[in-house]
Order: sequence, then structure tokens, then C-alpha cells
Amino acid sequence: MCGRVVTTSSPEELSEYVAAWDVIDALEGPDHNVAPSGLLPVAWVDDQADSGRVLGVARWGLVPSWATDPAVGLRLFNARAETVATKPSFRAAFRRRRCLVLIDGFYEWGPGVAGSPKQPWFVRRVDGSPLALAGLWESRFDDVRTLRTCTVVTVPANADLTPVHHRMPAVVAENDWDRWLDPATSVRHALEEVLVPSPDGLLALHPVDRRVNDARQKGRELTVPVPLEASADRMGSQEALW
Repeated sequence: MCGRVVTTSSPEELSEYVAAWDVIDALEGPDHNVAPSGLLPVAWVDDQADSGRVLGVARWGLVPSWATDPAVGLRLFNARAETVATKPSFRAAFRRRRCLVLIDGFYEWGPGVAGSPKQPWFVRRVDGSPLALAGLWESRFDDVRTLRTCTVVTVPANADLTPVHHRMPAVVAENDWDRWLDPATSVRHALEEVLVPSPDGLLALHPVDRRVNDARQKGRELTVPVPLEASADRMGSQEALW
């Protein structure tokens, strides 16, 4: 967790949601099945921006500043809260380059009907708002452009997710956005206080069709609820690619 997400909110909606009035990059449109190496909306603090917070995009999979091969990001799309402050791949970004990864939902794979492959579930906020996930970012100049990359921090699952998976992305509460984004905040315990399971009842989930296992599938129909039995009949024994 977390390895597939949904991005449907417009740049204007996200800009207003997180009060990031400087928009420097935006996605081309909705994507109901973003896999690692895809682009995600992110918000971070930039002292040069008029509003402080900036909204842009980052490739999903953190490439540390010391990495010689950007392909390392394919393995670093998640960071565990328990080790993010000390693991060499993440510790520098944890101290100075934190962001909010803004998504509209994510998929998790868990139990289905007896004897069937793992079942995909779509997870979203009950109130329909975007999910502001704890993230880290890095940037480097790659050939003729700046490559910005990010990772999502994960924590133990809350009661909403436990029946499906033992981990979940760290959803940052709105009253913690300033603390998480402020690059001047580097006290480890103050930041780790943000990285906790979501309050029970914040999230809703339902089973979806196994077509979501194929990252080439992008349509809104992937998020539509299906009976467990119907999903079990689709796509044979194909499982999610992680």
C-alpha cells in the first residue's frame, strides 16, 4: 500500500482545496488508475511563491538526490512512517522537502470470495473531498527539464482498512497541513505526530472490477461498485501488479 490511485479533481479544485494559488503544473485530465511512475498532483511550500503554497505535479516514485539512475524511483513509491526519518532514501526529503499528494481515492487489494484471487477495493473519503496524503518530493535536472518525483508515506491501517490491508497512506488532517509542509519544521517527533492512521469512519470502500489490475485501463467505470461474486468472475486469476 499504496500502489494505485485515482486523480479526478481539477487543478482549480485542488488549488482552492489546499489554498495553493500558484499553479505551476497540472495533469492533462482525470485518471482512474494511476500506477507508480505516473504523474500525481502535489502541493508544497515555496518561499518564492506569492501564496507560499505551490501546486504542481510529480512523477510517482522518489529519486533521491544521490541516485545516479532515476529508475530507482520505481521501487520508492511508498515510504514507511516507521523508518522514513532514518532510511537513506528518504531522510533528506523528510527533513526539508515534504508535500501533500492530492488524490481522489486509491485501490487496495484484499480478501475476496473463497478460492478467488485477491479482490480490488476502491477507497475514498466519505465526504467526497480529496485525500491529502503525506508525501516527500525531490527534484533534479534531467536532460533538458526538471524532474520532480514524490513518494507516499504509509502507516498502519485504521479500522476502515484493516479488513482489506494492514497498511494505508497517511492522510494529513487539515489542521496539520502547515506543520507538515513547513520546511523550517525539522523536529522529528513533531513531524511523526502527523503520521498516524486516519480517524475511523473517514474512509469508505467497496469492491470493484478486476479490470483495475491492468494499469492501461483508465476509465471511471473502474471505481463503480460490483458484487464480490461478479468481480471474482472477471479476468480469471490475474492479480494486481505491485
